[in-house]
Amino acid sequence: NKAATLEATSAVSGLSMQRLGSNKAATLEDGAVLTKELFTKLDVDGSGSIDINELRQVVPNTQEVQALMKRVDLNGDGEMDYAEYERLMAMSKNSDEQGGNLYVRNALNLGLLKKGSVLEDCVMVGNKGFDPLNCATSMDVLNYNREAELKHGRLAMLAAVGWPVSELVQPVLAKAVGAPDLLAYNEKAPSVLNGGLDYINPLFFMAVLIFTATVESVALNIPKGTRIPGDLGFDPLSLYTGKTEDVKRDLELKELNNGRLAMLAITYFAVSEFITKQPVA
Repeated sequence: NKAATLEATSAVSGLSMQRLGSNKAATLEDGAVLTKELFTKLDVDGSGSIDINELRQVVPNTQEVQALMKRVDLNGDGEMDYAEYERLMAMSKNSDEQGGNLYVRNALNLGLLKKGSVLEDCVMVGNKGFDPLNCATSMDVLNYNREAELKHGRLAMLAAVGWPVSELVQPVLAKAVGAPDLLAYNEKAPSVLNGGLDYINPLFFMAVLIFTATVESVALNIPKGTRIPGDLGFDPLSLYTGKTEDVKRDLELKELNNGRLAMLAITYFAVSEFITKQPVA
């Protein structure tokens, strides 16, 4: 509508008129600010990114549009996706250094991130600049590590729930149906440290392997470079599919943070039970 167009024009025009090629903080004219809602309005075709033609609808000056795109197009594909737009919002508040990421800036100052690392100006979700061992030596390595992190985080989230629940529920169920108690010594969850894995039916492990192999095979059919790390195309409940770009980005961050927390939790469970010989539940 007309109001949305005027708002978009005000914000983008103000942004493009600043020193686009500099590393100074962005200052928008007329109080206009970059918001998540503005991205949706600028993304006229709903493709999830803003291209040159869409920017020209609100900024007729071709030179200004090209300068703006040069500043924000981090991956060089000629479009501004939501991750790059989010980076632009951060730069408008915190100046252009490190893409406006204060976490990365602090990590560099504290020696937790090597100067020149790919994480120094990276729009990957959850980038806090924490890489003291310099594991992210390239974008390919970073993508590989992120996929591994997400997979381990997903397993850890399942385990963080399953571990205490098994210790609480399994004895009750076993007694109710007259089945043997499959927990390890002192009613602890079976694990490498606790023992008890030999009590588990091998068919269970086979079923898990078949399920994970099936999900992984779907990802193998997706051309490399066309999906984000960890996206296996598995979304039967449509929790992610069809959502707006800002919602998708938020869901990705929540999954990552919860996975990291779960990995710490499951490590604590294993170590605690090994040391104290008592169940966590």
